[in-house]
This record gives sequence, C-alpha cells and structure tokens, in this order.
Amino acid sequence: MEKLKYTGYHASDFQTSYGMFYSEQIPAPTAPVMEAMQNALPAGTLPDQMQAVEALQASVAQETEYGFTREPDGAIRVALCTAMPGVTPAMVHWWFGWHSVEDNRYKLWHPRAHQSARWKDGQPEVAYVGRVSAIEEYIGTTMEKADIQFVAPEKLGLPAFDPADPQSVLYVCARVGLSKAPLDAGWLIHQVRPVDAGAEMRSRFWMGGRYVAWRGNGWLAGLLNPLLPLLAKLPAQQARDLLTHCSEEMQHLSGFLPALYLQNNPA
Repeated sequence: MEKLKYTGYHASDFQTSYGMFYSEQIPAPTAPVMEAMQNALPAGTLPDQMQAVEALQASVAQETEYGFTREPDGAIRVALCTAMPGVTPAMVHWWFGWHSVEDNRYKLWHPRAHQSARWKDGQPEVAYVGRVSAIEEYIGTTMEKADIQFVAPEKLGLPAFDPADPQSVLYVCARVGLSKAPLDAGWLIHQVRPVDAGAEMRSRFWMGGRYVAWRGNGWLAGLLNPLLPLLAKLPAQQARDLLTHCSEEMQHLSGFLPALYLQNNPA
C-alpha cells in the first residue's frame, strides 16, 4: 500500500531526528519579488538559457534580478535572488543530495506546498548530480508531479563545485519533466555564491514553449518535438506562482539549513 501523502505535519513527523526543524511559518515573498509579480517584463528582457549561463558567471549583479516574462512562443522565464544569511554553498550542495531520501525531508523545505520527494533509483546516498528526484508539490494551487533530473553544471558550460573551497560557486542545474510521461518541460539553475555573512542564491527558470521536448531520440521524439513547443504555451500566472514559491521555499530553507547541516555534519 502506498504511503499516505500530505502537506503540513502529523504528530509522528516530529519523531524524526530532524523534527525539531519543522515549522509551518513560511516567510512571505520579499519586497522585490512582490513588486516583480505585479506585471510581466517585456519579452526578451530575461536572457535565454545559454545567455544566462554567461551572465551568471559575471561577478556583478544582473541588470534584472527579479521578474518574469512570457515569450512569443508561450514559454515563461523567471528570475529571482534570495539572501541566505549564515548559509554556505557547501550547505546547499549537501541539502540537494539529502532532501529526497524521505518525504519528510522534502516537507521541511516548504511544508504548506511539498508532499513528497524520492530518488527514483531508491538509493539513500547523499548525492544529486546524475540522479532524478520524483517530487509532488503545489505551485500556486496546482499539484505538480515532476521529475527533477539533476545534471552536472559542466554540461551547461558552468564550472564544477569544489566543496573544499569556501570561495567556490555552486550551480545546481536540472531538467524538469513530467513524472508520468517522458516529457521534459523546462530547465532550472540555482547559483549559490558566497557573500559577506552568508550566501546569495540566484534562481533562474525556463519553462514551456521551446524548452519542451519528448525524451529520447526515437521516431516518436522526431515526430513530436517540432509540435510540442507550439502546444506548450504557459500562462503568466504560472510564472507568478513559480516566482512566489521559489522565494518562499529558499528563504525558509536558509532559516534552518545551518543548524540542520551542523547536526548532520559535525565538525
């Protein structure tokens, strides 16, 4: 029998070794995010994926750190930045490997929206590059069931992370697809760079439109891939919901991650 999945916490959840970190008090989106949600930016304002790979590696702040666009092909692009005081890139690197071993770990991240996350290979090791996390979560009012297919940053032209170097910049990169069908819907990149008193996360999403593709290289992919971008037109509200969700969950993560990391990685 499949385990019951739910948002929020049951009494038994607090019996886990990390139950002390549960909190349903989710920070509201930051003021820049609230302002960015009001209106879409003109199409093309936010860079395409390959342009963003170059821009993220620049040491200066981006011209547009917050906002969303809806492109002519129906794709959405989303950008935001989250301050993470007391956090290091190494902590975030560890978190992405640790969080999908049990549903309850994923629920720590955003208990009002997250229901489930499990590594599809069923293995318990704390690692994420090259693995697929099957997640169930609410983005806005919509329950999303997705495969997060983590890829090495080098595949996108970004540098690898060195956990031993406190100045190393982390890039978490993933292809986002459906769990129930071999259909990929977009890409995400989280850049985590060290700053005074903590870290700063730049999050970028590209979903729908040209970013949709049937997995594989067979005849079906050849037939569908020219058509899928014409059908995968996403509404602006989906971009707003993604912007809100990411702001909430990354702020919430930064609040408990330093203590959780120390609990699991004692000096």
